[in-house]
Amino acid sequence: MSNFGIALIGTLLLLIIYSAAFVTYHVSRSDSLEASQKRAIYLFAWLVPLIGPAITVAALGDDFARRKKRPGIPLLSYIFLAAVFAPSQDHENTSGHSVGSDSTGGTDGDF
Repeated sequence: MSNFGIALIGTLLLLIIYSAAFVTYHVSRSDSLEASQKRAIYLFAWLVPLIGPAITVAALGDDFARRKKRPGIPLLSYIFLAAVFAPSQDHENTSGHSVGSDSTGGTDGDF
């Protein structure tokens, strides 16, 4: 079997395992389902690859969206803010001019 075929099968297996694990995690955290319903969803998600988790997410999508998020550090938003507010490496900034300086050479008292 070629390397492409092995990579394709590996990717497909990872997708199957990830989708079933995603459904298992979110269903286990749900308070609106009974234990027998959770067991049935687990079996459906793991025994019917890709289709089972897709149907489960479509059916319980509102329950997944309404669940309150746990308090914690929103790492992704911090990374985004760091990228937005980080000083850029523009040519003007490296030439000695300050970011807010005026290129006309005026003083602050020229209002």
